[in-house]
Amino acid sequence: MIFRNGQCFPLLAIGALCVSLLITSGLEAQPSSPEIEFFESKVRPVLAEHCYECHSVEADKLKGSLLLDSAPGWKTGGDSGTAIIPGQPDDSRLIKAIGHTDPDLRMPPKYRLEPDEIAALRQWVATGAADPREGDGTLRHKGSKEIDIEGGRKFWAFRPPVAVPLPEVADSKWPQSEIDHFVLAKMEESHLKPGADADKRTLLRRAYFDLIGLPPTPAQIREFLDDPRDDAFAAVVDGLLARPEFGERWGRHWLDVARFAESSGGGRSLMFPHAWRFRDYVIDAFNADKPYDEFIKEHLAGDLLPWANESERNEHLVASGYLVLGAINYELQDKELLRMEVIDEQVSAMGRTFLGMTLDCARCHDHKFDPIPTADYYALAGIFGSTESLVPGNVSGYVTQKLKADVPPHVAAYRQELAELKASLQDAVAEPEIADLKAELKEKEKQAPGYEDPVAMSVKDADEPEDGHIHIRGGVRNKGSKVPRGVLTVALPEGRSGALPVNDGESGRRQLSEWIASADNPLTARVMVNRIWLHLIGQGIVRTPDNFGATGEMPSHPELLDYLAMKFVETGWSTKAMIREIMLSHVYQLSSSASTAAGDPENRLLTHAHRKRLQAEALRDSMLVLSGSLDPARGGRTIRKLSDYDLGYTFDTSRRSVYVPWFRNSMLDMFDVFDAPNPNLVIGRRTETNLPTQALFLMNSPFVREQAEQLSKHLQGEGMTHTAAYEYVLGRPPSAAELAATRQFFNANADQQEAWNQFCQTLFACVDFRYLN
Repeated sequence: MIFRNGQCFPLLAIGALCVSLLITSGLEAQPSSPEIEFFESKVRPVLAEHCYECHSVEADKLKGSLLLDSAPGWKTGGDSGTAIIPGQPDDSRLIKAIGHTDPDLRMPPKYRLEPDEIAALRQWVATGAADPREGDGTLRHKGSKEIDIEGGRKFWAFRPPVAVPLPEVADSKWPQSEIDHFVLAKMEESHLKPGADADKRTLLRRAYFDLIGLPPTPAQIREFLDDPRDDAFAAVVDGLLARPEFGERWGRHWLDVARFAESSGGGRSLMFPHAWRFRDYVIDAFNADKPYDEFIKEHLAGDLLPWANESERNEHLVASGYLVLGAINYELQDKELLRMEVIDEQVSAMGRTFLGMTLDCARCHDHKFDPIPTADYYALAGIFGSTESLVPGNVSGYVTQKLKADVPPHVAAYRQELAELKASLQDAVAEPEIADLKAELKEKEKQAPGYEDPVAMSVKDADEPEDGHIHIRGGVRNKGSKVPRGVLTVALPEGRSGALPVNDGESGRRQLSEWIASADNPLTARVMVNRIWLHLIGQGIVRTPDNFGATGEMPSHPELLDYLAMKFVETGWSTKAMIREIMLSHVYQLSSSASTAAGDPENRLLTHAHRKRLQAEALRDSMLVLSGSLDPARGGRTIRKLSDYDLGYTFDTSRRSVYVPWFRNSMLDMFDVFDAPNPNLVIGRRTETNLPTQALFLMNSPFVREQAEQLSKHLQGEGMTHTAAYEYVLGRPPSAAELAATRQFFNANADQQEAWNQFCQTLFACVDFRYLN
């Protein structure tokens, strides 16, 4: 079967390449920023530490007339020509030089970069050498302009949200909520009108996937279609928000920005066998509608928070595991550098996750675009530098903390017997009594019940917290003056210092978490409501959800963003309340048919709904639930054995996708094909590509074929007609043309079982299955 002009048609040769062209035509990929984020986190620090001394505008003597501190610099090249050829690392002189393979071309000349640094530069060049740094490619006068903090506070993101009167609109009947007033006013300013409303089938399917990541059943569709109440949709929303699948769906959104993974990545990846506890914590937090300000504090300082009972203590410790989930090369031989790499990763992740700021850009120098001086970066770094994230004395691993749990009776009895034996041995003085006790102890130890006390990835304050030094040009050993631990000065009111009131013996993480979670912080609430808006509407009010700085996009509806941010705080930082308000707005319920696209080609003014492709997890989960193959088990450990390794891992689970092991060195093939996020980075908006390989996967994947066969058996077992099959899988009846073509296909096929299998696989492959209208 094939999909043409919005309809599904049977096709005998399902494997034909033309199918992939037909079912993917007309859908454009969206721009992405992972390459820039990779440059900022992995490439810029290497260039700054090892290259800028001789190849920057601040160099005392420029070597080879080559500048590597700006994109125009390396594009212009030096005395020996072009240094970098994007996409061609083997032909780029920079890559040859750092490889030290040519005795006449070695950079740095006196030592070789670490393997992971070489790999990062090589990957950067191979993927196109994305580089946001500006410059004219010529040597300028040394010295940089001092950052204007007061001027920076005038930038929209650093100004506190302001309440404005509800905008007046000409079409007073259209708004269903206060949100709609802001949206419609922007349309009317541009002489545009909103398009038609989505039909009830489309709206219900949109709500189900947006809230729980699964399709509605035919019975649920019929119930909604037959419900005449004005608040029928509100009842659906409330019901979905209360389901446990909500936390699984929205928890996965958060795991994207928390850069969640169950391994560290790198050449010899370190496994994170306890990371599943953080995943379950996030899912439970969204289901319980944990206030977002508390959520923040638990992420950054959970180990320091007071607790009312052991369960709450465990929850807080697990939450603080956020700080050690990052991609770190624990085998780095330079342990001082390793420690700083961990700190930088924490500062960077925290900045993007909660503040929408690219703080790592200020590690080597004052931020080139945003009013963030290097001193502010190291004020934050001092907080995480006063935190133990690596195992003391053995910096090849991360910190874990024991959780309180009821020990099984047989384990408690065994431990009591073992303790008594050890005490007897310690008290024994005669021979052969000692020998007998040693033998008995050895035998007892062999009988260990195989129980392990539960532990969580976590952190704790250092024994001797202290302010940190500025590291000149980011070099770990090139230390400048000390700076007091603190926060971003530009995000504070005029006249306020960024220094935090940190008590002796404290890292400052508690105070940092309180500042970020404060209603007075101009960034935090805006960043989170923008993330919620993005997942529901399809694009953020700020389309760069992890970058609210000068290089990010300006908000399309700034007054609406402020309204949502203030409402979020007023309702107790409730994520569910914010979701409900947005979904009950008129703008959420619009059709995706573009009626006024000529006046708003990118649909920034929201004259119609954005058409959204299902994410990889929703595609897989839908196939599993429709075929009857979904394992309903929730939570718990997902890696089969502690000894399992991520590279080459066999993914053989039929649980929901949020419970599939999530590694940095390997990934379930379906996730990889359908743009699952790179867990090395904070990803607030996933890349959405449209490639022939995706269509080919749907036609050739053993998994898809197996689910199609299971779906075929289910449909036939239930005695479903072809029309019922369309309703069951796509949530809509077939058109007359689709139904006629389907019947013709079955009539022409002697093997009816195979015809059903191909029919079901085609339904999985068609656009209406993969996209939300």
